[in-house]
Amino acid sequence: MSQTAEKGIADLINNLFRIFRVAGAKCRVLDEPFPSKFHESDPLKIYESYNRFLKSKTDHDGSIKNEDKLPLTTITERNDKKEYNVSHGGLYKLYHDIKLVCIMLINYFPQGSKKYQMVDKFYKFATELMLREAYKIGAQLVYETNLDDDERETDTSRTELEKAISADFIKIATNYTVPVTETYHITTKDLELFSSTIERSEIDYRPHELPNSNFEINKVIPQTSLLDEAPKLGFLAANTSGIPDPTLPPTEMMTRFLHPNWYALPTTVWLKYNGFSSWAPSFNENGTVIDSTTKGTIWLNRVGYMQELIKKEKQLHEDLSKEQETTKDEEKKTDMLDDADLDQTKKNEKTANEAEVKTEEENLRNDSNNNIKIENLFAWTPSNQLTDSDIALLKDGKGEQLVNDTLSRIARLRKSRIAKRLREPTDDERNLYFKARLLLKEIMLSKTDQPLKLSNHTSFPIVQVNYNGTIPVVRTQPVKKKKYRR
Repeated sequence: MSQTAEKGIADLINNLFRIFRVAGAKCRVLDEPFPSKFHESDPLKIYESYNRFLKSKTDHDGSIKNEDKLPLTTITERNDKKEYNVSHGGLYKLYHDIKLVCIMLINYFPQGSKKYQMVDKFYKFATELMLREAYKIGAQLVYETNLDDDERETDTSRTELEKAISADFIKIATNYTVPVTETYHITTKDLELFSSTIERSEIDYRPHELPNSNFEINKVIPQTSLLDEAPKLGFLAANTSGIPDPTLPPTEMMTRFLHPNWYALPTTVWLKYNGFSSWAPSFNENGTVIDSTTKGTIWLNRVGYMQELIKKEKQLHEDLSKEQETTKDEEKKTDMLDDADLDQTKKNEKTANEAEVKTEEENLRNDSNNNIKIENLFAWTPSNQLTDSDIALLKDGKGEQLVNDTLSRIARLRKSRIAKRLREPTDDERNLYFKARLLLKEIMLSKTDQPLKLSNHTSFPIVQVNYNGTIPVVRTQPVKKKKYRR
Protein backbone atom coordinates (compact mmCIF):
# COMPACT_ATOMS: atom_id res chain seq x y z
CA MET A 1 0.00 0.00 0.00
CA SER A 2 1.29 3.46 -0.88
CA GLN A 3 2.04 6.16 1.65
CA THR A 4 -0.93 8.29 0.61
CA ALA A 5 -3.36 5.41 1.21
CA GLU A 6 -1.84 4.66 4.64
CA LYS A 7 -2.01 8.34 5.50
CA GLY A 8 -5.69 8.46 4.52
CA ILE A 9 -6.52 5.47 6.76
CA ALA A 10 -4.45 6.99 9.61
CA ASP A 11 -6.33 10.30 9.37
CA LEU A 12 -9.65 8.45 9.40
CA ILE A 13 -8.70 6.40 12.50
CA ASN A 14 -7.39 9.47 14.36
CA ASN A 15 -10.56 11.45 13.67
CA LEU A 16 -12.70 8.54 14.85
CA PHE A 17 -10.68 8.16 18.06
CA ARG A 18 -11.16 11.81 18.98
CA ILE A 19 -14.91 11.25 18.97
CA PHE A 20 -14.72 7.83 20.68
CA ARG A 21 -12.74 9.25 23.63
CA VAL A 22 -15.49 11.76 24.37
CA ALA A 23 -18.40 9.38 23.72
CA GLY A 24 -16.91 6.47 25.72
CA ALA A 25 -15.65 8.43 28.71
CA LYS A 26 -18.33 7.05 31.05
CA CYS A 27 -18.69 3.46 29.78
CA ARG A 28 -14.85 2.88 29.72
CA VAL A 29 -14.92 0.68 26.60
CA LEU A 30 -11.61 1.98 25.25
CA ASP A 31 -9.76 1.16 28.51
CA GLU A 32 -11.16 -2.35 29.10
CA PRO A 33 -8.42 -5.07 28.77
CA PHE A 34 -8.91 -8.05 26.42
CA PRO A 35 -6.61 -10.82 25.01
CA SER A 36 -4.22 -9.35 22.47
CA LYS A 37 -3.70 -12.62 20.52
CA PHE A 38 -7.39 -13.18 19.78
CA HIS A 39 -8.63 -12.25 16.30
CA GLU A 40 -11.57 -13.43 14.18
CA SER A 41 -11.82 -12.55 10.49
CA ASP A 42 -15.57 -13.26 10.30
CA PRO A 43 -17.49 -10.62 12.30
CA LEU A 44 -20.51 -12.92 12.71
CA LYS A 45 -18.44 -15.50 14.62
CA ILE A 46 -16.65 -13.24 17.12
CA TYR A 47 -18.70 -14.44 20.11
CA GLU A 48 -18.41 -18.16 19.27
CA SER A 49 -14.68 -18.06 18.53
CA TYR A 50 -14.02 -16.05 21.71
CA ASN A 51 -15.82 -18.73 23.75
CA ARG A 52 -13.64 -21.44 22.15
CA PHE A 53 -10.56 -19.33 22.85
CA LEU A 54 -11.47 -19.05 26.54
CA LYS A 55 -12.29 -22.77 26.83
CA SER A 56 -8.87 -23.67 25.48
CA LYS A 57 -7.25 -21.45 28.14
CA THR A 58 -9.32 -22.66 31.15
CA ASP A 59 -9.18 -25.74 33.40
CA HIS A 60 -11.97 -28.06 34.43
CA ASP A 61 -12.67 -25.80 37.42
CA GLY A 62 -13.20 -22.77 35.15
CA SER A 63 -10.00 -20.93 36.14
CA ILE A 64 -7.64 -19.62 33.44
CA LYS A 65 -4.35 -21.47 32.96
CA ASN A 66 -1.34 -19.25 33.61
CA GLU A 67 -3.42 -16.11 33.94
CA ASP A 68 -0.33 -14.02 34.62
CA LYS A 69 1.21 -15.01 31.29
CA LEU A 70 -1.92 -14.24 29.24
CA PRO A 71 -1.10 -11.07 27.24
CA LEU A 72 -3.76 -8.35 27.56
CA THR A 73 -4.17 -5.03 25.81
CA THR A 74 -6.67 -2.21 25.36
CA ILE A 75 -8.02 -0.27 22.40
CA THR A 76 -6.17 2.89 23.46
CA GLU A 77 -2.85 1.00 23.67
CA ARG A 78 -3.30 -0.39 20.17
CA ASN A 79 -4.14 3.05 18.85
CA ASP A 80 -1.03 4.53 20.51
CA LYS A 81 1.08 1.80 18.86
CA LYS A 82 -0.50 2.60 15.44
CA GLU A 83 -1.73 -0.99 15.01
CA TYR A 84 -4.95 0.13 13.32
CA ASN A 85 -3.13 2.02 10.53
CA VAL A 86 -0.58 -0.50 9.17
CA SER A 87 -2.39 -3.20 7.22
CA HIS A 88 -5.41 -3.18 4.97
CA GLY A 89 -7.87 -4.19 7.70
CA GLY A 90 -7.21 -1.29 10.07
CA LEU A 91 -10.82 -0.14 10.14
CA TYR A 92 -12.12 -3.69 10.63
CA LYS A 93 -9.58 -4.28 13.43
CA LEU A 94 -10.99 -1.28 15.27
CA TYR A 95 -14.55 -2.54 14.81
CA HIS A 96 -13.47 -6.07 15.87
CA ASP A 97 -11.96 -4.84 19.14
CA ILE A 98 -14.89 -2.52 19.96
CA LYS A 99 -17.40 -5.30 19.37
CA LEU A 100 -15.36 -7.79 21.45
CA VAL A 101 -15.09 -5.43 24.43
CA CYS A 102 -18.79 -4.49 24.20
CA ILE A 103 -19.75 -8.21 24.13
CA MET A 104 -17.68 -8.80 27.26
CA LEU A 105 -19.28 -5.88 29.12
CA ILE A 106 -22.84 -6.44 27.88
CA ASN A 107 -22.83 -10.08 28.98
CA TYR A 108 -21.40 -9.06 32.38
CA PHE A 109 -23.79 -6.25 33.38
CA PRO A 110 -27.42 -7.06 34.29
CA GLN A 111 -29.98 -6.43 31.58
CA GLY A 112 -31.57 -2.97 31.68
CA SER A 113 -29.01 -1.43 34.04
CA LYS A 114 -27.45 1.98 33.40
CA LYS A 115 -24.00 0.59 32.46
CA TYR A 116 -25.69 -1.96 30.17
CA GLN A 117 -27.51 0.77 28.25
CA MET A 118 -24.41 3.00 28.04
CA VAL A 119 -22.28 0.22 26.51
CA ASP A 120 -25.04 -0.70 24.04
CA LYS A 121 -25.43 2.94 22.94
CA PHE A 122 -21.67 3.28 22.48
CA TYR A 123 -21.54 0.12 20.32
CA LYS A 124 -24.34 1.38 18.07
CA PHE A 125 -22.86 4.86 17.85
CA ALA A 126 -19.34 3.61 17.05
CA THR A 127 -20.41 1.16 14.32
CA GLU A 128 -22.77 3.63 12.65
CA LEU A 129 -20.13 6.37 12.74
CA MET A 130 -17.50 4.07 11.16
CA LEU A 131 -19.94 3.02 8.43
CA ARG A 132 -20.89 6.63 7.73
CA GLU A 133 -17.31 7.89 7.53
CA ALA A 134 -16.18 4.95 5.37
CA TYR A 135 -19.06 5.49 2.97
CA LYS A 136 -18.38 9.23 2.80
CA ILE A 137 -14.67 8.78 2.03
CA GLY A 138 -15.41 6.05 -0.53
CA ALA A 139 -17.94 8.22 -2.33
CA GLN A 140 -15.53 11.15 -2.30
CA LEU A 141 -12.74 9.01 -3.81
CA VAL A 142 -15.00 7.77 -6.60
CA TYR A 143 -16.00 11.35 -7.39
CA GLU A 144 -12.37 12.56 -7.48
CA THR A 145 -11.19 9.69 -9.70
CA ASN A 146 -13.87 10.54 -12.24
CA LEU A 147 -12.62 14.13 -12.36
CA ASP A 148 -8.87 13.34 -12.48
CA ASP A 149 -8.66 10.71 -15.21
CA ASP A 150 -5.32 12.00 -16.56
CA GLU A 151 -3.27 11.69 -13.35
CA ARG A 152 -2.28 8.03 -12.97
CA GLU A 153 -0.28 8.36 -9.77
CA THR A 154 -3.19 9.79 -7.86
CA ASP A 155 -5.47 7.16 -9.33
CA THR A 156 -3.34 4.27 -8.00
CA SER A 157 -3.23 5.68 -4.48
CA ARG A 158 -6.93 6.41 -4.54
CA THR A 159 -7.84 2.95 -5.80
CA GLU A 160 -5.74 1.31 -3.07
CA LEU A 161 -7.40 3.41 -0.39
CA GLU A 162 -10.82 2.79 -1.91
CA LYS A 163 -10.26 -0.98 -1.94
CA ALA A 164 -9.07 -1.03 1.68
CA ILE A 165 -12.00 1.03 2.94
CA SER A 166 -14.59 -0.78 0.80
CA ALA A 167 -13.45 -4.21 2.06
CA ASP A 168 -13.76 -3.13 5.68
CA PHE A 169 -17.05 -1.37 4.96
CA ILE A 170 -18.60 -4.52 3.47
CA LYS A 171 -17.48 -6.63 6.46
CA ILE A 172 -18.97 -4.22 8.99
CA ALA A 173 -22.14 -3.48 7.02
CA THR A 174 -23.04 -7.16 6.52
CA ASN A 175 -22.68 -7.84 10.24
CA TYR A 176 -24.40 -4.81 11.79
CA THR A 177 -28.20 -4.92 11.94
CA VAL A 178 -30.73 -2.90 13.86
CA PRO A 179 -32.33 -5.16 16.50
CA VAL A 180 -36.04 -5.86 16.46
CA THR A 181 -37.80 -4.48 19.53
CA GLU A 182 -39.44 -7.00 21.81
CA THR A 183 -42.16 -6.87 24.48
CA TYR A 184 -43.55 -9.16 27.17
CA HIS A 185 -47.00 -10.65 26.61
CA ILE A 186 -49.39 -12.43 28.95
CA THR A 187 -52.88 -13.78 28.37
CA THR A 188 -55.44 -13.17 31.11
CA LYS A 189 -59.02 -14.32 31.41
CA ASP A 190 -60.45 -11.26 29.67
CA LEU A 191 -57.60 -9.29 28.04
CA GLU A 192 -54.28 -9.59 26.24
CA LEU A 193 -51.69 -7.55 28.16
CA PHE A 194 -48.46 -6.20 26.62
CA SER A 195 -45.54 -4.52 28.37
CA SER A 196 -43.31 -1.71 27.17
CA THR A 197 -40.32 -2.44 24.92
CA ILE A 198 -37.52 -4.55 26.40
CA GLU A 199 -34.15 -2.79 26.36
CA ARG A 200 -32.10 -5.74 25.11
CA SER A 201 -28.88 -5.32 23.15
CA GLU A 202 -28.12 -6.97 19.82
CA ILE A 203 -24.87 -8.47 21.15
CA ASP A 204 -26.45 -9.90 24.32
CA TYR A 205 -26.26 -13.67 23.74
CA ARG A 206 -27.64 -14.70 27.13
CA PRO A 207 -31.04 -16.46 27.29
CA HIS A 208 -34.10 -14.38 28.11
CA GLU A 209 -34.93 -14.04 31.79
CA LEU A 210 -38.71 -13.90 31.98
CA PRO A 211 -40.26 -12.25 35.06
CA ASN A 212 -42.77 -15.11 35.22
CA SER A 213 -43.20 -18.45 33.48
CA ASN A 214 -46.57 -17.31 32.09
CA PHE A 215 -44.96 -14.47 30.13
CA GLU A 216 -44.08 -14.71 26.45
CA ILE A 217 -41.84 -12.59 24.24
CA ASN A 218 -43.28 -10.89 21.16
CA LYS A 219 -41.41 -9.09 18.40
CA VAL A 220 -42.77 -5.69 17.44
CA ILE A 221 -42.97 -5.49 13.64
CA PRO A 222 -44.04 -2.21 11.98
CA GLN A 223 -47.15 -2.27 9.82
CA THR A 224 -46.31 -1.72 6.18
CA SER A 225 -49.94 -1.67 5.08
CA LEU A 226 -50.38 1.86 6.41
CA LEU A 227 -48.06 3.22 3.72
CA ASP A 228 -50.03 1.74 0.82
CA GLU A 229 -53.04 4.02 1.00
CA ALA A 230 -53.24 7.58 2.21
CA PRO A 231 -55.63 8.17 5.14
CA LYS A 232 -59.02 9.56 4.32
CA LEU A 233 -60.18 13.03 5.31
CA GLY A 234 -62.71 11.58 7.73
CA PHE A 235 -59.92 9.89 9.66
CA LEU A 236 -57.83 13.07 9.97
CA ALA A 237 -60.70 15.46 10.74
CA ALA A 238 -63.24 14.15 13.21
CA ASN A 239 -66.91 14.14 12.30
CA THR A 240 -68.65 17.17 13.79
CA SER A 241 -72.04 15.51 14.11
CA GLY A 242 -73.26 14.22 17.45
CA ILE A 243 -73.34 10.59 16.31
CA PRO A 244 -69.86 9.34 15.23
CA ASP A 245 -69.40 7.48 11.98
CA PRO A 246 -69.28 3.74 12.79
CA THR A 247 -67.00 2.99 9.83
CA LEU A 248 -64.19 5.21 11.14
CA PRO A 249 -61.98 4.43 14.15
CA PRO A 250 -62.26 6.69 17.21
CA THR A 251 -60.23 9.89 16.88
CA GLU A 252 -60.08 10.72 20.61
CA MET A 253 -58.04 8.67 23.05
CA MET A 254 -58.75 10.54 26.30
CA THR A 255 -61.92 12.59 26.18
CA ARG A 256 -61.87 13.69 29.82
CA PHE A 257 -58.20 14.67 29.91
CA LEU A 258 -57.49 18.43 29.78
CA HIS A 259 -54.37 20.51 30.16
CA PRO A 260 -54.16 24.32 30.50
CA ASN A 261 -51.32 24.52 27.96
CA TRP A 262 -53.68 23.31 25.24
CA TYR A 263 -55.71 26.52 25.40
CA ALA A 264 -54.79 30.08 24.52
CA LEU A 265 -54.89 32.05 27.76
CA PRO A 266 -56.27 35.62 27.47
CA THR A 267 -53.71 38.37 28.00
CA THR A 268 -53.98 42.17 28.01
CA VAL A 269 -52.89 43.53 24.64
CA TRP A 270 -52.73 47.21 23.64
CA LEU A 271 -53.88 48.23 20.17
CA LYS A 272 -50.81 49.32 18.18
CA TYR A 273 -51.11 50.18 14.52
CA ASN A 274 -47.93 52.00 13.47
CA GLY A 275 -45.47 54.48 14.87
CA PHE A 276 -47.44 57.33 13.28
CA SER A 277 -51.06 56.37 14.01
CA SER A 278 -50.64 54.94 17.51
CA TRP A 279 -52.62 56.89 20.14
CA ALA A 280 -51.12 54.90 23.04
CA PRO A 281 -47.34 55.18 22.59
CA SER A 282 -45.03 52.76 24.37
CA PHE A 283 -41.98 55.09 24.47
CA ASN A 284 -41.62 58.73 25.46
CA GLU A 285 -39.17 61.35 24.19
CA ASN A 286 -36.37 60.20 26.51
CA GLY A 287 -36.59 56.59 25.31
CA THR A 288 -37.85 55.15 28.61
CA VAL A 289 -40.79 52.78 28.70
CA ILE A 290 -44.08 54.29 29.89
CA ASP A 291 -46.00 52.31 32.48
CA SER A 292 -49.61 51.18 32.20
CA THR A 293 -51.00 54.14 34.19
CA THR A 294 -49.73 56.73 31.72
CA LYS A 295 -51.06 54.61 28.86
CA GLY A 296 -54.44 54.56 30.56
CA THR A 297 -54.54 58.32 31.03
CA ILE A 298 -53.58 58.91 27.38
CA TRP A 299 -56.29 56.52 26.25
CA LEU A 300 -58.93 58.13 28.49
CA ASN A 301 -57.99 61.63 27.28
CA ARG A 302 -58.30 60.52 23.67
CA VAL A 303 -61.71 59.00 24.23
CA GLY A 304 -63.00 62.04 26.16
CA TYR A 305 -63.74 60.30 29.42
CA MET A 306 -61.78 62.83 31.49
CA GLN A 307 -63.87 65.76 30.19
CA GLU A 308 -67.09 64.02 31.17
CA LEU A 309 -65.62 63.28 34.61
CA ILE A 310 -64.81 66.99 35.14
CA LYS A 311 -68.37 67.98 34.15
CA LYS A 312 -69.89 65.53 36.63
CA GLU A 313 -67.64 66.81 39.42
CA LYS A 314 -68.74 70.43 38.73
CA GLN A 315 -72.40 69.44 38.91
CA LEU A 316 -71.82 67.67 42.22
CA HIS A 317 -70.14 70.78 43.70
CA GLU A 318 -73.02 73.02 42.58
CA ASP A 319 -75.63 70.68 44.08
CA LEU A 320 -73.74 70.53 47.37
CA SER A 321 -73.45 74.33 47.58
CA LYS A 322 -77.22 74.74 47.02
CA GLU A 323 -78.01 72.20 49.74
CA GLN A 324 -75.66 73.96 52.18
CA GLU A 325 -77.36 77.34 51.60
CA THR A 326 -80.83 75.90 52.29
CA THR A 327 -79.63 74.17 55.47
CA LYS A 328 -78.04 77.42 56.75
CA ASP A 329 -81.31 79.35 56.39
CA GLU A 330 -83.22 76.67 58.28
CA GLU A 331 -80.61 76.56 61.06
CA LYS A 332 -80.84 80.36 61.62
CA LYS A 333 -84.58 80.14 62.21
CA THR A 334 -84.26 77.30 64.69
CA ASP A 335 -81.41 79.04 66.56
CA MET A 336 -83.51 82.13 67.25
CA LEU A 337 -86.20 79.99 68.88
CA ASP A 338 -83.80 77.90 70.96
CA ASP A 339 -81.80 80.82 72.44
CA ALA A 340 -84.47 81.67 74.98
CA ASP A 341 -84.69 78.09 76.25
CA LEU A 342 -80.91 77.75 76.47
CA ASP A 343 -80.53 80.71 78.83
CA GLN A 344 -82.71 79.10 81.46
CA THR A 345 -81.07 75.65 81.20
CA LYS A 346 -77.56 77.13 81.45
CA LYS A 347 -78.33 78.75 84.78
CA ASN A 348 -79.50 75.41 86.22
CA GLU A 349 -76.48 73.50 84.82
CA LYS A 350 -73.92 75.94 86.31
CA THR A 351 -74.91 75.12 89.85
CA ALA A 352 -74.76 71.35 89.19
CA ASN A 353 -71.37 71.58 87.44
CA GLU A 354 -69.80 73.54 90.29
CA ALA A 355 -70.75 70.80 92.76
CA GLU A 356 -69.34 68.03 90.48
CA VAL A 357 -66.04 69.90 89.99
CA LYS A 358 -65.51 70.16 93.75
CA THR A 359 -66.01 66.39 94.23
CA GLU A 360 -63.65 65.54 91.30
CA GLU A 361 -60.90 67.78 92.73
CA GLU A 362 -61.11 66.04 96.09
CA ASN A 363 -60.87 62.59 94.40
CA LEU A 364 -57.81 63.65 92.36
CA ARG A 365 -56.03 64.87 95.51
CA ASN A 366 -56.62 61.50 97.18
CA ASP A 367 -55.42 59.51 94.08
CA SER A 368 -52.31 61.64 93.51
CA ASN A 369 -50.42 59.55 96.07
CA ASN A 370 -50.87 56.31 93.95
CA ASN A 371 -48.58 56.75 90.89
CA ILE A 372 -49.43 54.63 87.77
CA LYS A 373 -46.78 53.67 85.18
CA ILE A 374 -47.99 54.19 81.63
CA GLU A 375 -45.82 51.30 80.32
CA ASN A 376 -47.51 48.80 82.64
CA LEU A 377 -50.92 50.21 81.77
CA PHE A 378 -50.22 49.83 78.05
CA ALA A 379 -48.86 46.28 78.41
CA TRP A 380 -51.71 45.06 80.63
CA THR A 381 -54.30 42.76 79.08
CA PRO A 382 -57.35 41.04 80.60
CA SER A 383 -55.50 37.71 80.30
CA ASN A 384 -52.88 38.75 82.88
CA GLN A 385 -54.23 36.87 85.90
CA LEU A 386 -51.02 36.21 87.86
CA THR A 387 -50.99 37.41 91.46
CA ASP A 388 -48.03 38.17 93.70
CA SER A 389 -48.28 34.73 95.32
CA ASP A 390 -48.13 33.06 91.90
CA ILE A 391 -45.00 35.05 90.99
CA ALA A 392 -43.40 34.04 94.30
CA LEU A 393 -44.11 30.35 93.59
CA LEU A 394 -42.56 30.70 90.13
CA LYS A 395 -39.41 32.21 91.64
CA ASP A 396 -39.18 29.34 94.16
CA GLY A 397 -39.32 26.76 91.32
CA LYS A 398 -42.85 25.52 92.08
CA GLY A 399 -44.34 26.55 88.75
CA GLU A 400 -45.17 23.00 87.64
CA GLN A 401 -47.17 22.37 90.81
CA LEU A 402 -49.03 25.65 90.27
CA VAL A 403 -49.88 24.62 86.69
CA ASN A 404 -51.22 21.26 87.89
CA ASP A 405 -53.41 22.99 90.50
CA THR A 406 -54.87 25.43 87.97
CA LEU A 407 -55.56 22.66 85.45
CA SER A 408 -57.31 20.56 88.10
CA ARG A 409 -59.45 23.56 89.08
CA ILE A 410 -60.34 24.12 85.41
CA ALA A 411 -61.33 20.45 85.11
CA ARG A 412 -63.60 20.69 88.20
CA LEU A 413 -65.28 23.85 86.94
CA ARG A 414 -65.78 22.33 83.51
CA LYS A 415 -67.28 19.18 85.02
CA SER A 416 -69.75 21.17 87.08
CA ARG A 417 -70.65 23.34 84.06
CA ILE A 418 -71.34 20.31 81.89
CA ALA A 419 -73.49 18.79 84.65
CA LYS A 420 -75.58 21.99 84.64
CA ARG A 421 -75.80 21.84 80.79
CA LEU A 422 -74.12 25.20 80.26
CA ARG A 423 -72.30 25.65 76.94
CA GLU A 424 -70.33 28.86 77.56
CA PRO A 425 -67.55 28.81 80.20
CA THR A 426 -67.81 30.97 83.29
CA ASP A 427 -65.59 33.94 84.15
CA ASP A 428 -63.64 31.91 86.72
CA GLU A 429 -62.94 29.22 84.15
CA ARG A 430 -61.72 31.79 81.61
CA ASN A 431 -59.45 33.49 84.16
CA LEU A 432 -57.93 30.13 85.13
CA TYR A 433 -57.40 29.31 81.45
CA PHE A 434 -55.46 32.54 80.81
CA LYS A 435 -53.53 31.96 84.01
CA ALA A 436 -52.49 28.44 82.89
CA ARG A 437 -51.34 29.82 79.52
CA LEU A 438 -49.15 32.44 81.17
CA LEU A 439 -47.67 29.91 83.59
CA LEU A 440 -46.80 27.48 80.78
CA LYS A 441 -45.22 30.32 78.79
CA GLU A 442 -43.07 31.42 81.73
CA ILE A 443 -41.95 27.83 82.45
CA MET A 444 -41.00 27.20 78.80
CA LEU A 445 -39.06 30.45 78.58
CA SER A 446 -37.18 29.68 81.78
CA LYS A 447 -36.24 26.15 80.63
CA THR A 448 -34.98 27.05 77.13
CA ASP A 449 -31.97 29.27 77.77
CA GLN A 450 -30.38 28.76 74.31
CA PRO A 451 -32.11 28.79 70.91
CA LEU A 452 -32.67 25.35 69.40
CA LYS A 453 -30.70 24.51 66.26
CA LEU A 454 -33.32 23.41 63.74
CA SER A 455 -31.97 22.08 60.45
CA ASN A 456 -34.21 23.04 57.57
CA HIS A 457 -35.06 20.25 55.16
CA THR A 458 -33.98 20.99 51.58
CA SER A 459 -36.23 18.57 49.71
CA PHE A 460 -39.51 20.43 50.08
CA PRO A 461 -41.39 21.30 46.87
CA ILE A 462 -41.23 24.92 45.75
CA VAL A 463 -43.83 26.67 43.65
CA GLN A 464 -41.92 28.22 40.75
CA VAL A 465 -44.69 29.42 38.44
CA ASN A 466 -48.14 30.58 39.48
CA TYR A 467 -50.93 29.99 36.98
CA ASN A 468 -53.25 33.01 37.21
CA GLY A 469 -55.93 31.68 34.87
CA THR A 470 -58.69 29.15 35.34
CA ILE A 471 -58.32 25.57 34.18
CA PRO A 472 -60.98 24.75 31.56
CA VAL A 473 -63.45 22.01 32.28
CA VAL A 474 -65.42 19.67 30.08
CA ARG A 475 -68.40 21.45 28.63
CA THR A 476 -71.64 19.57 28.61
CA GLN A 477 -73.19 19.46 25.18
CA PRO A 478 -76.62 21.14 25.17
CA VAL A 479 -79.44 18.75 24.43
CA LYS A 480 -81.76 19.94 21.71
CA LYS A 481 -85.37 19.86 22.77
CA LYS A 482 -87.84 18.55 20.30
CA LYS A 483 -90.52 20.96 19.17
CA TYR A 484 -93.95 19.42 19.19
CA ARG A 485 -96.41 20.72 16.67
CA ARG A 486 -99.94 21.28 17.74
